[in-house]
Amino acid sequence: MSLRYLRQTERRPVRGDSDIAGKGYFQPLAEGITVDMEGNIYVSLSPLGQIRRIGTDGSESLFVSLPPAGESGSGLLGLAVDASGTVYAASGTGDPDTSGVYRISPDGAYDRLPGSEAITFPNSLAFDERGNVYVTDTILGAVWRIPPGGSAELWLQDDLLVGLNLPDLPFPIPLGANGIAYRDGNIYVANTEKAHIVRIPVLTDGSAGDPEIIAAGDELFPLDGIALDVHGNIYALVIAQSKLVRIAPDDGTVTTLATAEDGLDFPASLAFGTGEGDRQSVFVTNYAIGPPGGAGPGVVKIDVGVLGLLPETGGAAFPSYALVMALGGLAILGGLGLERLRRRSHQGG
Repeated sequence: MSLRYLRQTERRPVRGDSDIAGKGYFQPLAEGITVDMEGNIYVSLSPLGQIRRIGTDGSESLFVSLPPAGESGSGLLGLAVDASGTVYAASGTGDPDTSGVYRISPDGAYDRLPGSEAITFPNSLAFDERGNVYVTDTILGAVWRIPPGGSAELWLQDDLLVGLNLPDLPFPIPLGANGIAYRDGNIYVANTEKAHIVRIPVLTDGSAGDPEIIAAGDELFPLDGIALDVHGNIYALVIAQSKLVRIAPDDGTVTTLATAEDGLDFPASLAFGTGEGDRQSVFVTNYAIGPPGGAGPGVVKIDVGVLGLLPETGGAAFPSYALVMALGGLAILGGLGLERLRRRSHQGG
């Protein structure tokens, strides 16, 4: 396993001379992360409302500035990207005029998806193969769905997704549904305070089936972002323990892969790489809201030794890696090369 910092941003307390004073946070609070099909990395800085872009050459630039968090908001959180390079961002500003899910084109132009202002606390995002966007609502304990060209609708609200509003956590709200991922007709959701992973079937009519807990325990408290590999293993960040774990989907066995000693500092979100040499690595944001002395905010690359399940990309017509192999892919790829095909496929498996 190897870890390295792509970018170490300055860590400093937010105090009375800042427009986000009074929160006691450290900025810039790297939170959400996604990787496009070319290998470019996008990182949200909450509560500043910024998305930074890290190019394949290691260069960093400001991709877009969205409305920043208000006094009652958390700011910019989860990110996802589709096959065209359009980035989607969950932003809980605390203001219904600016809170919701944003769609940002590659040139930085953006709009807010209709109906998403109704999402109480938009946190994490995932696509299915039909182009639906699923959004966790952490306060409501729910998952919303935004169909292509449609308006946000409440897809599932359930007690398994509701938080506990525990007094020993630094946020005075219930922290329920958080990280989200999609694979083979199922939605996976991490519940932060209840420390469990929930699997929700997507039924043939698009509605939600009965949710079930597939992993739980104190070693998962408190959960944040999740991602999947090609075998269906779940990679989860246990934020206050500064830990990355792998969870077996069949029996819920938890294996620790990295800790604070490896450079993690209250990690929030993760995404598998897409570029050559990166398919077996996850990129992790250090939210770094703990006491001084940690690694600080930034992005860490961790080699986990298994191919990541590249997320669905909004229904784009890219070849499935599994389908190509079933058709004798090695014989038909010719000069393309297997790794190039893997980079183009965002169906992952």
